[in-house]
Amino acid sequence: MKSKIRKHHNRPISLVCKRLSIAVILFITVIGAHANPLSRHEEPSFNGINHFRRQFPQATEVNYKVKGQFTEVDFIWNGLQLQAFYDLQGNPLATARTIGKNNLPVNVQLNLEKSYPNGVITAAIEYTDVNDGLSYYVTVAGPKTDWLLHVSTSGDISVFKKMKH
Repeated sequence: MKSKIRKHHNRPISLVCKRLSIAVILFITVIGAHANPLSRHEEPSFNGINHFRRQFPQATEVNYKVKGQFTEVDFIWNGLQLQAFYDLQGNPLATARTIGKNNLPVNVQLNLEKSYPNGVITAAIEYTDVNDGLSYYVTVAGPKTDWLLHVSTSGDISVFKKMKH
């Protein structure tokens, strides 16, 4: 199976999805301080809290940030560090979680090795969009360039961002 590499900016994408993708980049590079840390007794109050509580009733360590056109919620669920994204009306947009490179599907790993033979996978995010389904954001470090790649479950690769050293 030959992977297709295409520039991400050639595909039409809404402003919300662009901003949401930027949030995913930040999630890859910084999983740290939260803007609104909540005590165990304090209930978060953001548009989408009802969807969030129905989907993740046992969520703990819930923190959220309103970022322009969406709300980002960081939390622990079943021992996993997750993120959920909601639009300003409270509708679910996507969920994301960091995964190990060995947890990527085999066909994705093979296509990445074939397309970036001198690259090293440094980070991987499993990203589930309510409209587009499951995909992955993978950071690959090369000798002179790093790439943030969007990879479909079928292994198709698109360059989301290219970063020179």
